[in-house]
Formats: sequence, structure tokens, C-alpha cells
Amino acid sequence: MRVALVGLPFSGKSTLFAAVAEAGGSEVHLDRPDTEHLAVVKVPDERLEWLFELFEPRKCVHAELEFLDVPGLDLTDEQARQRARAHWPAVRQSDMIVFVVRGFHDESLPAYRGRVDPEQDLDELRTEMIFSDLEQVAARIAKLQAQLKKPTPDREEHARELELMQRLQDALEAERPLTEAVANEAEEKMVRAFAFLTLKPALVVVNCDEGSAGQSGPGELCGYPAIQLSAKIEEELARLAPADRQEFMKDLGIDSSARDRLVRACYEAMHLVSFFTHGEKEARAWSIPAGTDAVTAAAEVHTDMARGFIRAEVVAFEDLRAAGSEKAARAAGKFRLEGKNYIVQDGDVIHFRFNV
Repeated sequence: MRVALVGLPFSGKSTLFAAVAEAGGSEVHLDRPDTEHLAVVKVPDERLEWLFELFEPRKCVHAELEFLDVPGLDLTDEQARQRARAHWPAVRQSDMIVFVVRGFHDESLPAYRGRVDPEQDLDELRTEMIFSDLEQVAARIAKLQAQLKKPTPDREEHARELELMQRLQDALEAERPLTEAVANEAEEKMVRAFAFLTLKPALVVVNCDEGSAGQSGPGELCGYPAIQLSAKIEEELARLAPADRQEFMKDLGIDSSARDRLVRACYEAMHLVSFFTHGEKEARAWSIPAGTDAVTAAAEVHTDMARGFIRAEVVAFEDLRAAGSEKAARAAGKFRLEGKNYIVQDGDVIHFRFNV
């Protein structure tokens, strides 16, 4: 899963990216501010650490998220806007967008358009995404209209798509959710292929003053879920030894790092859950969309497991931890066998039975 960090100039977005990447085990070099940067971050999960200690395999393999740092999008004039638009394709290829907006005051860093207003900054970014999606829809409409002037075998299909694109155009121009313009599953599939920016799960990070770092923040901004943190403090935390980091966080009233809070918020926004597997070689966490069935989850581990799926032997993590051992959990009847249609739950510890 890839998360794109998007923000206006001087929002502190790249500072946050560096802090999250370093805390997540990635080394980053932000030597070119006009270049996209990518970091792979291990997803923290104390449940996996507990399983690793219990079963003592050779490796502990965390789930991972990719974070893409998109250069600051300057939208103050047409030339700058054209440079910014060159980065939208990379955002379209991402699974989620995190808007980083400035909520801090620093006279040494010029404020974008001379303001410190998270809501206005977010509205400007959102408007630009709408324009980008509108351009994509308009280009598709023009192409379909040209195709419909010719007698082709796909004429009816093109006519249906044109009608859908016109509905999408109306929705974007009225700033309504694109989902309102989609009538059925076939149209949903068609729309997904375009990777519209305004359809992606999104989260807002308000980069606040250092004195507000321990506060909970807005919870929501312009209809998006929002969290508040200080990227400057998080950058300092990422460079500290673990023991010093905990003491510093305690002094500031911060209960968890930006990486932990951001990853959790991304999981919630993307509706992801984690399940676990273990064996002699490794204990491992896997990320899947909520609502995934057992055979699809098995395919994440190995295609052979899905192809030859027999049963999933499942125990809830909390039941396993409460029992203290696998043997005790079995004795308490906490293990169960589930079929292909079983919906995997967050925290399931699974052994897939298969035969190929």
C-alpha cells in the first residue's frame, strides 16, 4: 500500500516524511526538493512482537507501508501550477492521500500566500484535485464523442461510458462526491480504472506549533479525518535513542510517535486490518482490506494456499494472549476451523491448511 504525502510549500511535509521514514527504519536523503521521494516504513504492531516472543521463530516480519513525499505544490500562478500538475500521476498511483497543512508559526519560514490557515490550504489542495479530475473526465468525454461518430462494434459500450462520464463531470463541477454519480457495480469498476484523486481515501495532518504537539487536534477538517502533530518535534524524536525518546515524549505530553499515529490513521482511512501467521522461519503480519475472505487472505501468503485451500485454522490474538500459549488456547477451545467464505478479522492468527 502506498500513501502519498501532499502539501503546499513550507507546510513541513518533507520534515514529517523524514521523521516517519527514519522512525520506520528507512534512510532518506531529501537533497532535491523538486523530486518525489519514497520510503518503506515498517508498521508497528505490538501483537506481532508478542507472537515473536511466544513462538521464537528466526524472523519477525512486519507489514509495510510505502510513503511517497510529493514536492510542495505551489499553486500561486499558472507556471507553478503546471509544475505541480506533473506530480498528480504519482499521486493517482497511490492508494491514499495524506494532506499536510501548516498550523505552525515560524517567522524564519515564509507562509504560503502569507497565511497560516489549515482550512484554506486544504480547500485549495482539494480544489486543485477537482480540477485535475475534471481535466481527465473532459479528455475522456472528448475521446468518446469522437469514437461515437464512427460505426464501431463498441458503440453501445462507448455510449454508456459517455453517459457516466457526463454524470461524473456534473458531480465534480458541483463539488459533490463522485460516488453519487455511480449507479451500479459495473460503473464502479469503470470508475476505479481512472484512479480519480477525489475518490481516494484521505487524511489531514495539521502540522502544529511545538507547544500544541500534545493536544488531540481537530479530529476532522473539511469532512476529512484529521490528526495534529508537530513535524519538527517528530524529526527530533526520530533521532533520539529509544529510552530518551520515551522520556522526551512524556515531557511533551505525547503518547505515541508520528509514525505510530499516522500509520494507525492510514489503516483506518483505508479500512485495512491485520492478520498474523507464524512458523519456524518467521512470525509475520499481513495487511488486507476489511471484509476479505479466508481464501483471498491465503493468496496474500502464497498463491498455492489459495489454490489448494482446505480450511483456515483461526484463533483471535486476544484469546491466544489471554491463554498464554497455543496449547492452553486449544485446551480452552479457542481455535476453530473456518471455510473459504470466512471473513478475516483484525488480529486473527491463522494457519492455512491446503493441498496442491
